[in-house]
Amino acid sequence: MLNMKNVKIIVSFSGGKDSQACLIKAVKDYGAENVEAVFCDTGWEHPITYEHIKYVTDNLSVKLTILKNNKVNGFEDLCIRMQCFPVASRRACTSELKIKPMIDYILTLDNSCLIIQGIRAKESKARSEMPVECSYFKEYFDEGVSGQYRKRDVKKWCEKHDASVIRPIFNWTAQEVIDYILENKQDVNPLYKKGSSRVGCYPCIMSRQSEIKNLSKDEEMVKRLINLEKKVNESGDKKYACFFQKGYIPERFCKTYKDGCPTVQEVINYVNRNEVGMETLFDENYSCMSLYHGLCE
Repeated sequence: MLNMKNVKIIVSFSGGKDSQACLIKAVKDYGAENVEAVFCDTGWEHPITYEHIKYVTDNLSVKLTILKNNKVNGFEDLCIRMQCFPVASRRACTSELKIKPMIDYILTLDNSCLIIQGIRAKESKARSEMPVECSYFKEYFDEGVSGQYRKRDVKKWCEKHDASVIRPIFNWTAQEVIDYILENKQDVNPLYKKGSSRVGCYPCIMSRQSEIKNLSKDEEMVKRLINLEKKVNESGDKKYACFFQKGYIPERFCKTYKDGCPTVQEVINYVNRNEVGMETLFDENYSCMSLYHGLCE
């Protein structure tokens, strides 16, 4: 094993398959005693994900550090304060509940760190353009870029320390990630077996309709989502705030509000319609609803 006395090995761990594969690989590469799993808790994860995070870190015997934004009490509080929900182009949930807590944590360290991220090129075009290795604080030193979080503190910290990023599964496919986890005798997050393609935040604002159909069978999750939408709209006098963006379902199914913004209940109703062309992935006679091979064998 490498001598990592002066470098802290951090794996950004969300409970999803990609970060799980990275955590397993990091333990094999550097030794469990030198690896720390860091989980940024949004407060909006599925109970299964919280259980899975503990299962994985206990199984690998690695230290688990849970980070939260000390100024915002999770996703629900963030949405209520904003009086709206995040959208794909402005993901305040990511910046406030994941990025800022991680930066705060790094700045408490008195040594350099290696941050391992489970980012894959095939996830999106934007991610495919990311480097395999880089400095975590690279943008803080790019000319013409302003407004970064705690910029002065970051630059001072970087005078003595370094925060490097590596993405060891950057060129892997999703199926290769699943296979790697199974080959190393671990289970993946059970939500994948129930049809989820992503498990971080439940549900995510960018969830597929098939995933919402899956969620609709869980009364507690539906109730939580409907209640949050209600709370956000009771917090101010702005235009109706929708968890799902306009256009998520055809406007003719959005009858509560005239602007075509769907309520959670309207989305639930829509994804459970038995129309021609609707997905049948979640028919009750399927023993496994996973999108990946080998999970239910």
